[in-house]
Amino acid sequence: MNLTTIPEKIENSQAGASIREFISSKFFPVVTAMVILICYYLGWDVVNIWYLAVCATAMFITCRDLTPAMVIFLFIHVIISYKNSPSPLGEQSDYFLRPEILGQIIAAIAVAFIALVARVGYNIATRAFKPSPMLFGLCAFSAALLLNGVFASNYTPLNLMYGIFLSAMFIGVFMLLSSNIAVTDETFEKIAFYFICLAAVLALELFIAYMTYDGLVVDGEVVRSKLFFGWGMYNNMGMLFCVCIPAPFYLAIRKKHGWIYTIVGIALIVITFFTMSRQSMIGAGVAGIACIIWLIFSTKGIERQINIVLVALAAVILVSVILGMWEQFISYFNSVGDNFATGNGRFALWERAYKYFLDYPLFGVGFFGGKIDDLDPGFAGLAIIPRMYHNTFMQLLGGCGIVGLVTYIIHRLQTIWSFIKNITRERIYLAIVLGVFLTVCLLDNHIFYLFPTLLYTALIALLHATENVKQPAAKIKR
Repeated sequence: MNLTTIPEKIENSQAGASIREFISSKFFPVVTAMVILICYYLGWDVVNIWYLAVCATAMFITCRDLTPAMVIFLFIHVIISYKNSPSPLGEQSDYFLRPEILGQIIAAIAVAFIALVARVGYNIATRAFKPSPMLFGLCAFSAALLLNGVFASNYTPLNLMYGIFLSAMFIGVFMLLSSNIAVTDETFEKIAFYFICLAAVLALELFIAYMTYDGLVVDGEVVRSKLFFGWGMYNNMGMLFCVCIPAPFYLAIRKKHGWIYTIVGIALIVITFFTMSRQSMIGAGVAGIACIIWLIFSTKGIERQINIVLVALAAVILVSVILGMWEQFISYFNSVGDNFATGNGRFALWERAYKYFLDYPLFGVGFFGGKIDDLDPGFAGLAIIPRMYHNTFMQLLGGCGIVGLVTYIIHRLQTIWSFIKNITRERIYLAIVLGVFLTVCLLDNHIFYLFPTLLYTALIALLHATENVKQPAAKIKR
């Protein structure tokens, strides 16, 4: 039997068709959001992990179009509950190190990974996957990550291990998605809806936190160190909100009665500020300005007028509330404002990174090299996550040296050129999401925190997949 025919038989089976229909529908992200939320508050983290692993495996086996994989790469960020979090900000639980849990996690990851490798192998065997300059650039960058800190005096095998994790995610996800996304009239509508579903989960968790966390608001001021969600702190939630903001604005441009989505987009911008994350406030500002300009210039007639009125009304209400409650406003955001001028230790981190670059200019000191425990306490609670320099460029300089920085710049120029070659409405949406994510990474290193690595790679794979695709026609407005 020809092994390349097995996926086709599975795909054409009745069971395969049923699974594919569910995964490709709008019910999939909604059901996923509900499962994630229920398991989060019940502390059933291993159920979340198995759910996503089974969905990913079924998807890789039955779906020719892997656009729904974006659901996995989005919701994987929020699967760790407060109850079971290993972070010192949470319960410092040993949940994920318990043999009965760790064994299941390894099994779930192995199942999904085998399915991913099999799918990539099938793509190569059937010549569905074709190497490209962007892949070669990503491979060069990944090679630099593998070599991080290789000549440093305090080199540790953890540097290589982390480089392998990052490289596998960059190359594996890119090879998987870049040749398996069928760009149709509804592709980006689906993706935008996925982001909105994630935003709904984030908003609900943030609201519940404000309503239930003891000591979060004291004397009218938010103690943002209390704003922790098991899967991450306020910066993590803020980053996720930032990448969700462009989704409703894209739908506002694309859909009839899009002004409803404009309201959702404005609401997300405002909500992001309540994460108390400085970097995300900047990101939300960048996203908001870019999206509103794009919205105004991309809509016409009555819809443009309604959007202008909504934006103006939101601005007037916001200014009125701030001026009318100035003292309360200043007090509420006091914990954020106090640290804007100093960077909350980031400047010292960047100086340290530059020093290590001077010491080891070729490959840096490594992800686990150097001494920055006093500047970055590390909130993950997992030894496999290194402490970071909170800036993409400084991280590459200090951790990976000039080789890491140059290969990253080449990769970045390739993504910019890819966008310039084919500017469409859909790719503008994608470019804004990537731009906002990378802006936030100038004050943190989300791109190197594994789960966001998956999301970033999925986005550039989508950018590559749409490089030669004409702008899909707008749906018929009924």
